Amino acid sequence: MSIWQMMAGWMTTLLVASMAGAQSYELVETARRGDCHRFELSLNLKGELRVNREGKTVSIPLTAGASHRFSERILESGPSGMPTKVARYYDSAQAEVRVDGQPVTRQIRDDRRLIVAQRVKDQFLTYSPAGPMTRDELEVVSQHFETLSITGLLPQRSCVVGESWKIGNDIIQALAQFEALISNEITAKLERVAEGFAEISITGKTTGIELGALVKATVSASARYEILSKKLVRVEWIQRDERDQGPASPASTIEATTIVQRVPMDIPTALQDTALESVPPGFDRPAALTLVYHRDPHDRFDVAVSRDWHLVAHTDQHLVLRLIEQGDLVCQATLTPWTKAESGKHLSADEFRDIVSQAPGWQFEEILEAGEIPADNGRWIYRISARGTIENSKVVQTFYVVAQPTGEQIVVTFTMKPGQVGKLGSRDLTLVGSIGFPKP
Repeated sequence: MSIWQMMAGWMTTLLVASMAGAQSYELVETARRGDCHRFELSLNLKGELRVNREGKTVSIPLTAGASHRFSERILESGPSGMPTKVARYYDSAQAEVRVDGQPVTRQIRDDRRLIVAQRVKDQFLTYSPAGPMTRDELEVVSQHFETLSITGLLPQRSCVVGESWKIGNDIIQALAQFEALISNEITAKLERVAEGFAEISITGKTTGIELGALVKATVSASARYEILSKKLVRVEWIQRDERDQGPASPASTIEATTIVQRVPMDIPTALQDTALESVPPGFDRPAALTLVYHRDPHDRFDVAVSRDWHLVAHTDQHLVLRLIEQGDLVCQATLTPWTKAESGKHLSADEFRDIVSQAPGWQFEEILEAGEIPADNGRWIYRISARGTIENSKVVQTFYVVAQPTGEQIVVTFTMKPGQVGKLGSRDLTLVGSIGFPKP
């Protein structure tokens, strides 16, 4: 045996003996149905987006701030001892994002303050029992720090000061807000215990997939645990992301600091059993509750789509959505309000064919299918599916015109690679069928 092996053995023995003599602290919290907590969250984000303009990569500054105050009642808990379904009532939820200095403010409507959040396996879902939310509302209540998994930062056992533990993959995937986890090197350490609180540090790196883009994240965080009440009461989570360009998001470098304050409380009136009668039992929910509602700024149309359609642009002229499935871009849908016709009239089939063949940037080759689509409420829907080229790439485009008896019209274009037509299936018809023409 070498001298180094002997020294290593002595050091290990001394370390174990030292830790055995040190005081241990139980860092455990188990979720129980009916438990209720008050949360206050604040977010401060800064960074840059990197986009391609005229063949050059341009950096666009990005800043954001958000604040949330809500009560959260546990409805279901899993075998791991963490909540799997909760009901939240938001007293306030708002965010302001500035892209290149231009501010956009997001908040929720009063009748969407009651929110259900649940996690089944690695699938996180939020919805309102009152009905579909707008994209802005969905982002405000679903993209803040994930409170269902917050107690997973604890080791759920006794520890001595200086002891470390690895944070579970499922916890990091949830808190880093990844759709899929590739690697996890994040660990926690009990730094000290003073005045009845255990101070915990969390550091390391992780890599995952979000909206089809590769994200490399570095985490430097801290947590505070109250020993007497056996409650995690505060978390400060600093995460720096290096994100590749994805099918629905640009490349970016972002640093976000989230501070979470958490206090146990009695169940408030807004989360009593009588207030939760509209919440579906278990983890099933009507599909309509998870739709995302988009309304044209000028009240020319609205549409409700499933959440796999992601918003990439919303201007006075167009609404652009991309269908992303398991990180892959399946199809892009562009909704364009068309010139209003006289009451009882609309574009003719021949006029629509001319519009399709002369679309900007589109080299038309051949029509694959054309014809009228059955519609209700006196509407007229006509579809043309064609093959052609856009920017030297072969694509299939399906064009719809939807006309209202009162003359309102909208053109919807679905663009995809030929190999993705089968994946789209009938989801183009579902989207077109959900288009409405609201009164101002």
